[in-house]
Amino acid sequence: MSFDVEEVLYFGEEAIKAGNKHLEIILVPAWGSNLISLVYKPTREKILRSPNSAEEFRANQILYGVPVLFPPNRIGGGTFTFRGRVYRLDVNEEDKNNHIHGFLHGERWRLVRAESGEHGPVVETRIDVDSTSHPAIYRQFPHDFSVEMSYRLNGMAVCQEATIVNHGREPFPWGFGYHTSFSFPENTSRFALTAEKRWKLNERLLPTGELEDIEYKNLLSQGMSLDGFPLDDAFLASVSADGTSEASIVLQDGTGGDGLRIRYRGDKNFKHWVVYNADGKRGFICPEPYTWVTNAPNLTLSASLTGIQVLSPGERVTVKTEMLVSIIAQS
Repeated sequence: MSFDVEEVLYFGEEAIKAGNKHLEIILVPAWGSNLISLVYKPTREKILRSPNSAEEFRANQILYGVPVLFPPNRIGGGTFTFRGRVYRLDVNEEDKNNHIHGFLHGERWRLVRAESGEHGPVVETRIDVDSTSHPAIYRQFPHDFSVEMSYRLNGMAVCQEATIVNHGREPFPWGFGYHTSFSFPENTSRFALTAEKRWKLNERLLPTGELEDIEYKNLLSQGMSLDGFPLDDAFLASVSADGTSEASIVLQDGTGGDGLRIRYRGDKNFKHWVVYNADGKRGFICPEPYTWVTNAPNLTLSASLTGIQVLSPGERVTVKTEMLVSIIAQS
């Protein structure tokens, strides 16, 4: 099987386009290491929501491709305390007085590797943060660390790995996630999520600490229409025997032709999912896998529930997700 890996320009930015006979991806390192495009090649169907211009992307970059979130979602008041140290993150959601979505999705990452591997294309990027290279980030999160991203195409699967490394002398708390934006024509598409409970949120979209039943849990697990069904909810995942959790999307064009199913899986670290689709009429869906729940450092609950983890000096951790694409043949 032949694999293609090439350097291209994507709306003026240096990018990597890679593909096999099934799938094609485009990654833009300068846009926060964003996997900005995923296309099913036989039909050229766009699986991820991609911008039509650089200006459109910059106007709301969190809603295109696969933005990297470190940390994910909101921190109330932009502040939390860990082991006696007070962290003050910039409040960038002023109407709700929150910090939202972390530091890395708007930064320029370095391309480390882009080549054809044994089983398919491999693209790797990296960002190193310290007081000299990224003073604005360091002011908010005063630790030396790096994040390495690896993207691999293997048949009908896109595999993502993120490796976080603590290069400093003190431990730090960490949470990680993706604000993945899929194309989702509501009138012909279905969405499913394996969820156990829903986090009750306050008016600032922060968890109260309470978990509640999902009144449409059975429909959600089987796959449901979201046409006119707005979501901006946080869910506690229902994990499988191997510890993974999963969202799935069925895309059909309404003409009776074959459709696509995308299974989006997170490893045992991803215990929480936020699902966002604005008003349910915008043609996209964002199933967002998180290793910690929104505002986790400020919740007085067990770390095993909230997902807070600690990285010691010299330690590294790798978290994995994958998008598995399959064809739904029409009879």
